[in-house]
Amino acid sequence: MTILKGKPVLKGMASGTALVTRMPINITASFTKLANLTRGKRSQIQDRHHELFKKRIKGTVLVFPETIGSTYAGMVFLDLIFQKQSPSGIIVKKADSLLVSGAILSNVWFGKGIPIVEYEPDDLFDKIHDGSRVKIDGNTGEITIL
Repeated sequence: MTILKGKPVLKGMASGTALVTRMPINITASFTKLANLTRGKRSQIQDRHHELFKKRIKGTVLVFPETIGSTYAGMVFLDLIFQKQSPSGIIVKKADSLLVSGAILSNVWFGKGIPIVEYEPDDLFDKIHDGSRVKIDGNTGEITIL
């Protein structure tokens, strides 16, 4: 078991299988395609330029460097949380307003949120691998790799 200390961004606890990418994620390009309206595909990444193309984020602990793209990303992410199609938690190197706004609004408006922990050190992708079992504490910023 390895414990990393990150910065808490949004409170809560989550655990799950890590879905890891070193590529930034464009939330709008990934989750607003026609295919995302198909039953069972709401949480499937539909950005064909991304290495996680066709992977589902639902219930995972999503690990990635940062978000890119449209300011509409917050509303897309809010909808993923509201529809219960979001990751159980997020570990990100750089938490920004594109990512965090949707999670905050979902928590305020609907009482549904997910923990987000920012972990900036360069060893993030050396420590957490795709498929690792991970537990995150958005209250303290603690990341436990099981």
